Amino acid sequence: MKDELFNKIDKEILLKLSSEGSDFLNSFLEENGYDLQEIKDLSTKAYKKESFMMRAQQNFEKDQRLLELASEKIKEAINENLDKPIAFLKSLITENRLGVQYRNLDKLSVDDIRDIIKDQNLIELLEMLDKDE
Repeated sequence: MKDELFNKIDKEILLKLSSEGSDFLNSFLEENGYDLQEIKDLSTKAYKKESFMMRAQQNFEKDQRLLELASEKIKEAINENLDKPIAFLKSLITENRLGVQYRNLDKLSVDDIRDIIKDQNLIELLEMLDKDE
């Protein structure tokens, strides 16, 4: 019974909002002691935070796709014995002092390659690999 009453009140409020717009809601909130500017500031802050988090997630997913693509292309280049990508990978291994861990390039998995190239500019790396093909 109580829930039915609240549902009817909610329906009436929504009906009133849809017919009169946000002016009704603003006046209702002001009459009940709410600060409209504070509500606006909070909603703007929440919107900006969510927007930032969505962009960050999209960028992360894009970077992961690029990293996967670059790793697979380098693995193919190793299998085809292409000089430039192999030299690039060897230089990364030397720079990162990973020589002992990755002696045999032909035995590297895609995951190993991903670990080696993860901090590189993936777009430039993909362009370099495309030029070699």
